[in-house]
Amino acid sequence: MPKETHEIIVSHEQVGRTDHIVRDVTGLPRSQVDRLFQNKCVRVNKKVCLDTFARVAVGDTVEINFNPKAGYQEKKKAWTDRTFEVVFEDSWILVVNKKAGVLSLPTEKSTGNTLFDRLKLYVNHSRSGRDCFVVHRLDREISGLLVFAKSNVGAQLLQAQFADNAPVRKFTAIVNGNVEPESGTYESYLATASNLDQFNVYNAKEGQHAVTDYTVITTKLDTTVVELTLKTARRHQMRVHLADAGHPILADPRYGKKNSQHRNWKKKRMAIHGHFLEFLHPETGEKMTFKTPIPQAIKRFRPIPIEDEQQ
Repeated sequence: MPKETHEIIVSHEQVGRTDHIVRDVTGLPRSQVDRLFQNKCVRVNKKVCLDTFARVAVGDTVEINFNPKAGYQEKKKAWTDRTFEVVFEDSWILVVNKKAGVLSLPTEKSTGNTLFDRLKLYVNHSRSGRDCFVVHRLDREISGLLVFAKSNVGAQLLQAQFADNAPVRKFTAIVNGNVEPESGTYESYLATASNLDQFNVYNAKEGQHAVTDYTVITTKLDTTVVELTLKTARRHQMRVHLADAGHPILADPRYGKKNSQHRNWKKKRMAIHGHFLEFLHPETGEKMTFKTPIPQAIKRFRPIPIEDEQQ
């Protein structure tokens, strides 16, 4: 059957929502009218109209061009999620920018609605039957780049890279105090306390080797913005190293205690973001490099001198 075409010049009686006009002209039920919009079968003033609630005025032109026997399918809506942003995606990997305050993986105390749960839904939504596999993680309080795999094989290949500390991971953080010298390395062995906190030990037999490079970006009054590069990837590594050096990350709820609080940092989130991630693609071996902007809360932080606050 050939396509059915209608062209309507909107009259005074037809002023209002475009979908009402389409429904009246075609005689189709609401669900099928919605699909005509989704499949670009409706134009308003020569432009494709995707908004079923779009309003038209007297003199506007509404064109409807569709095949009554086509059986137009409902198109999936674009995925929106407050827990992450998709930075890159192909058939093997998914790179996302995690929001601060989002748990990466389920724990014994917290299950459901983690980043991993949301990504499994996202991957299945974009292509039914696909799955998502964990490669590495970020602490709940840290925002930044993470890579997930779309197959068990891809996950194993990427996990092997992380086990060898091959990927490059860089973070921007605001820490308490003035860091000196302007660059250096924190190195220790990390052990786990009974409450699961990590702490520094300096005996190789008592903990896991942990190395963090740092570079001072700028000093802001009684705080310092630093770039941190993970040479190893131990749990809470950066947080422990900085706190032990007397420069805890602002708003770190676990390390640094009162020293991590700053009168001008009002955010609940920690002042740290994973802005750079580089690794080899599990299929092609190509170097994949990703960068994300520094969150505005960190970028625009300006500590105010105490004497100025008292005026």
